[in-house]
Amino acid sequence: MSFESENSMPSIILCVFPNLEKILLLNSINDTKNIITLNSEIMFNEDFYDSIESKFSKEIRSGNFSILSPAGVPEKVENILRDETISRIMNSVRDELGYFKEISHELISIFFFSGQVLNFNKKELMSALLAIYKERFSKELLEEMVDALFHLSLEEKSIINKVKNNDLYDLITGQQGEFATIWDKDSIT
Repeated sequence: MSFESENSMPSIILCVFPNLEKILLLNSINDTKNIITLNSEIMFNEDFYDSIESKFSKEIRSGNFSILSPAGVPEKVENILRDETISRIMNSVRDELGYFKEISHELISIFFFSGQVLNFNKKELMSALLAIYKERFSKELLEEMVDALFHLSLEEKSIINKVKNNDLYDLITGQQGEFATIWDKDSIT
């Protein structure tokens, strides 16, 4: 598997573990903090939710779509949520790094650890990091990054398996109701 890319390499990689609710920050801007784990509970607090509610409220009142035909609502909610989430993550990154300049979005890569990526072994993770950071970091630091990614991947897989097993148990025992929706079935297979 080759991870070579013709695009310019990012200075910051945000590795998102959605079920674990953690983000591993791999950084080459600041030499003092190359690996940082950000906890979503700290970033996504009441202020975050209040901001989303306020923006959604403004959007509904803006008159940009019909209340009687709310076909565009899911996209609007998704855009508000995505923009506010990225903004909150970037503010946390700047705070953690003590880097108060604006960080260009072109310098950042966001990578979601889900699906087959969670099955990568340490060698595959190292290959991916070498393709990005091959001449920026020592082998020891790259190995530390791989260890952190691998450990969080195992935790993420564990949570996913636990949820699947709980959903399957609820379905089999009837605690989920008398039927399963298509969405429920897909999430437990």
